[in-house]
Amino acid sequence: MKKFNRIWMWMAIAAASFSFTSCDDDDYWYDDYNHGGWGWNQGDWNNGSNGSQDDDLLLEAQTLTGDWRGSVMLSELAEDGQSRNNYSFNAEMTFYQAGDKVNSLSGNGVEVDYADDGSNESQTLKFTWYIDKNGDIYIRYNDSDATYVMDAGAKQYGFYLGDEKGQDVFYGYMIGTGKAKGDVMQIDLVRYDPSGARKKTRSASTDSVAPSFGKATGRAFMPHAIKKLPRR
Repeated sequence: MKKFNRIWMWMAIAAASFSFTSCDDDDYWYDDYNHGGWGWNQGDWNNGSNGSQDDDLLLEAQTLTGDWRGSVMLSELAEDGQSRNNYSFNAEMTFYQAGDKVNSLSGNGVEVDYADDGSNESQTLKFTWYIDKNGDIYIRYNDSDATYVMDAGAKQYGFYLGDEKGQDVFYGYMIGTGKAKGDVMQIDLVRYDPSGARKKTRSASTDSVAPSFGKATGRAFMPHAIKKLPRR
């Protein structure tokens, strides 16, 4: 009887070990965002441009609007469809609300990428964006139609937008969908003023507690990224 119980004990431990390994070793988590309606929705962009009465979503859009700069890492599937190429570079992103209306939940933007390898290479990309009813941010690049989603509800692979130690920051994962399936970007940006003036945080300018959005709890960095500007 003791021998029988011991056998069942080891079988249970083996099963538990397998289940934990399977969960933690999921290298393809980003594929989940290509199912269940995570792709670009033009109707959401159109509705967002018409204005919203949702105070929380409006605050998120107004916080997102403006000029940001910092570091970006892009991980994309290689031609073999299995291995990955990881790149690091610098970027400036500017978000505009549609029609310059403060109650818009969608708009347009411009991104300028700069090589971080001493080559002085750069590229300019135009994009459109919107915030859906869940607070998720969608960004679609005009020339390539590559679409990325930033998940407001995810802690590990989500984003954070708001105040950090007296400075407005915007960091987290941009997860590729559709044509960008398999691609993942990580951004780590701070708000800045292109004129060179010191940019106040939203809390400093209003003397109130700055709102924050997204549930990301910290930054993560891609291993083995090379300093190179990928053409997108």
